[in-house]
Amino acid sequence: MLTTVAIAAGALGVVESARAERAAALLTNRYLVLQPPVRAAQTAVADFQLLAEQAFAGSVNTALLNSAVVDAATVDRTYLALHRLLSLPENAGLAPGLARLDAAYVSSRTGLAAILTTGTRSAQSAQVAADERAADKNLNNAFASLQATITSLLVKTAHQVQAAASDARNDLVLCLGLGGAFGISATAILARNAWRLERDVASRDAVQTRTTRRNEFEGQLQRALEMAKAEEPVFDLVTQALSDAAPDMRAELLLADSSKAHFRQVLVSPPASEESGCVVVFPDDCPATGRGQSMVFPESTAIDACPYLRGRACSALCVPVSIGGNSVGVVHVTSVDGSPPSDEIRSDVEVVVRRASERLAMLRAFQVSETEANSDSLTGLLTRRSLQSRTRDVRESGHSFAVAYGDLDHFKQLNDVFGHDAGDRALRTFSQVLRDALRPSDIACRYGGEEFVIVLPACGTDEAVAVLGRVRERIARRLESGHLPHFTVSFGVASSEQAADLEGVVALADEALLRAKAAGRDQIVVAHQAGSADGAGTADDDHPGPSLSADLPVDVGRVEPAAALVFVSPP
Repeated sequence: MLTTVAIAAGALGVVESARAERAAALLTNRYLVLQPPVRAAQTAVADFQLLAEQAFAGSVNTALLNSAVVDAATVDRTYLALHRLLSLPENAGLAPGLARLDAAYVSSRTGLAAILTTGTRSAQSAQVAADERAADKNLNNAFASLQATITSLLVKTAHQVQAAASDARNDLVLCLGLGGAFGISATAILARNAWRLERDVASRDAVQTRTTRRNEFEGQLQRALEMAKAEEPVFDLVTQALSDAAPDMRAELLLADSSKAHFRQVLVSPPASEESGCVVVFPDDCPATGRGQSMVFPESTAIDACPYLRGRACSALCVPVSIGGNSVGVVHVTSVDGSPPSDEIRSDVEVVVRRASERLAMLRAFQVSETEANSDSLTGLLTRRSLQSRTRDVRESGHSFAVAYGDLDHFKQLNDVFGHDAGDRALRTFSQVLRDALRPSDIACRYGGEEFVIVLPACGTDEAVAVLGRVRERIARRLESGHLPHFTVSFGVASSEQAADLEGVVALADEALLRAKAAGRDQIVVAHQAGSADGAGTADDDHPGPSLSADLPVDVGRVEPAAALVFVSPP
């Protein structure tokens, strides 16, 4: 009877073990194989989107287009691999709307590619770009939802495997107790298989738990970074994320400066750390940035340790920061010498660096786009729209200001005689002189053609005349080199106290510029104060000066169209 019970219990254990093995196979062959292509698809879409954002910023070139084509092909290949897996009968219903969202994304991407390839921009270009961003966001959300579904199914199946293994173990223990000597050998074999299976399941559970935790950590970090609208908030978030990813360890972020020739430390985690950081100065000298891949140095005294780690008595993890395919920084995580950061910490730090790099790249692309939208492409000065916005801020602050309307004398003749290239160089030279001569708070604008407007906050007309005189002197000295044909500039100056709005002040300054042109050019004329004579604020009639005149009728016709409007402030 005992033998019969042992055999029955052993048979039941075999059945439970088979059930556990089938569930384990389902876990591996059905769900785990879906995770790599989903993650690869997300990465490929993110890489293409980064190139798209650079294209939106106006930096389209052949290399960028070629990279976009390669990334688009990668996205398509990755999606096809994922689609084949999702098309299997057992995976039906996992992502019902994914094919539709991918089709919408490919369609919007095709429309964007047509604009970028031809170089033709129209009023619909911004809508096409917005549609592509929306399609990218929807597709990325679909991938995230699919990833969450797969994770949930993995956890559920793992629990089933664990339960089946536990049942098999219990049955086999019963078999051991009742089977006696006759069933010991067979039961021991089955028990060993069950325990091995349970150990494998526990190991897979641990891996899945780490993967789930990392996915949740990455999702939280991504959502937080999307709310950061400038680089400083990004650095604050990275500081907190590094503290979570590498607790009880010191971390620092070094980024290349604007010249890309020197490193500067932008954050330290924890913030109160007093340990000395890495002393590497030049990006090219850092082994991690040079190779473009993460590096681990277990001991500072090892023969192959980083040269900048020697003498610090610590081990280190170095993860390069890459923007647009270029290594522009590095994150250092240090720990006790001989005990380098674990593989799990390394993976978490790489997640932080990757997400931070993507956000920094996006912010810098937006900054370039915004700068180009608010700046004149030839001179780099503000556009008329930006001028009005900046001047509105000055008015709201309660400060008065002076406005100078400037025009390059005989500019049409300069173009006709020396060519339009010489005219463009003259405009750029004048703009550079303005930037060098004005204060940071002053506002210089290319108003149209060869017309410039300068706004000088907290500045009267007398101070404005002095500043403009220095501008004319610097132009004259700049032209002494002989690299440009000689040209002069005439200015009309008015005060914000003479009119109720910006347009009125500009009109007064323009009227003063007309009189400067009619008086022979190459001079500065101040607009009339209300109720004053024509000559107020000008040179004496008997001693006309070369740079200041206003004793001329206001209704004298313009000799040539005005070319520049300038608002100037005192030095």
